[in-house]
Amino acid sequence: MEMKLTELEVKDFWQIYELMKVSFIKEEIRTYENGLEQLNKEEYRILISRNSQDVIAGFIAEWNFRSFVFLEHFAVREKLRGTGIGSEILKAYLQKTSKPVVIEVEDNKTEIDRRRIAFYQRMGFFLSEFGYLQPVLRGDANKKIPLRIMSYPEALSAERYRQFKKTVFEKIYKEDDELCE
Repeated sequence: MEMKLTELEVKDFWQIYELMKVSFIKEEIRTYENGLEQLNKEEYRILISRNSQDVIAGFIAEWNFRSFVFLEHFAVREKLRGTGIGSEILKAYLQKTSKPVVIEVEDNKTEIDRRRIAFYQRMGFFLSEFGYLQPVLRGDANKKIPLRIMSYPEALSAERYRQFKKTVFEKIYKEDDELCE
């Protein structure tokens, strides 16, 4: 059976937010109110997958820009991790997108970081040499999160990386990208 992804209805955002809270560190997610407000932005949407019991199994939060798509968050319900559903969700997503896809991953300093990078590589993503310090979305404004960039379906050139970083820092982080080298 083909994996079905549908756009999140605002009334179900609380479920996604709960999943975000257990899947990401505080600094990588907005407050509930700010997250809800994101849904009003033209370039932003959350796609969900429901299981056979009609429970949200996982989601992908994307920013659809002119020349690429940025996956800001991707998570699967804790009880379903390791069952292959994450691969199915991402595969279904990648089959439907016509633009290059870019993601951020934590630098491969821990075992979980390395496993996450390996997962994306199995899905066809390329780990680039490029990275930056991500401004926090919530919490200590002085804290920066070291991230590496991965891309699909091909490796990111230096020029595409510059375009990506400039767009993401202007439109999402609302910061000068030169400050986060």
